[in-house]
Amino acid sequence: MLSWLVAPVMSLAGSFPSMASEVDLGYEKQEGLKPGLGKKRTRVPGFTALPSGLQVKDVNPGRNGTSEAKEGDFVVFTWEGYTINYFGRPFETQTLQKMAGVDPNPVRCQIGDGTVIKGIDEGLRGMREGGIRQLYIPVELSYDEEKRLGPRPTTAGGNRALDFVMDNKGGLMDKTLLINVAVKR
Repeated sequence: MLSWLVAPVMSLAGSFPSMASEVDLGYEKQEGLKPGLGKKRTRVPGFTALPSGLQVKDVNPGRNGTSEAKEGDFVVFTWEGYTINYFGRPFETQTLQKMAGVDPNPVRCQIGDGTVIKGIDEGLRGMREGGIRQLYIPVELSYDEEKRLGPRPTTAGGNRALDFVMDNKGGLMDKTLLINVAVKR
C-alpha cells in the first residue's frame, strides 16, 4: 500500500546543516487551555526542522540531473494525508480513493502562487522529479479557515475527517498533519 513510506530514508541534514538542531518549534496554541499555555511541539525523529516549523524528511531524493523545484516553477505531484491527533487517521490515500471509486488526478501548482497550503508549498521547494518527501505540518502552515487552499481530499470521508480536526473548536485538539508528496514533474 504505502511501500515508499518504509523505504530507506534519505536525510536532509546535508541540505540544511545549520537548521536541524537550532530551530525552536515552540508551542501549539490550544484555545481550551489558559492563555499562554499550549502543547509543546514534537520534534519528529529523522525529520529536519525548518525555521517556519515545518519538519521534512526525504524518502527519495528524486532523479539525478533534474532541477530542484523553486519559486515560480510549475510542479505536478501526488499526495497522501494523515491527521496526527485523530488517531493518525488518513484523510487522503490511494486506498481510500479506490474504495470510493475515485480516479484522482495529480495536483498541479506553481510554487509560491498561494493555491496550496503553505506547508506543501514550502515542502515542494528543493524537490526533484521522482522525489518523495514527508511533511510534518504545523497548523499555521496548514489549511485556511475558508478552505480555499488545496489540495483537498477527493472523498467525502476524507473531507469529513480533515474537517473534524481542522474545524474543532474545543481547543484541545492538535491540528498537526503528516502529508507525503511525490513529485511527478
